[in-house]
Amino acid sequence: MAVRIINILFEVLKMAIIAEVILSWIPNGRNSKLWYTIRAFTAPLMEPSEKISDKFLGNLPIDISPIIAYGIASIIQSIILVIVGII
Repeated sequence: MAVRIINILFEVLKMAIIAEVILSWIPNGRNSKLWYTIRAFTAPLMEPSEKISDKFLGNLPIDISPIIAYGIASIIQSIILVIVGII
């Protein structure tokens, strides 16, 4: 049961990251209430990812911070599932 809840939470987080990316492509998408709601949920992963992206890849013409955040979420999910599996 705990494994299923963890999987659902992380899948929702990953979908929110993708939704944030899609909204960023829409004109005025970042000014919508939906974007701010999604951003409140994804900020703990997106903000550090944006800092990493800016620090190491600041000259790139595209923002890869969502890819970094998605990867970090997947790694954290795997670690938590291993820990829960041990308990």
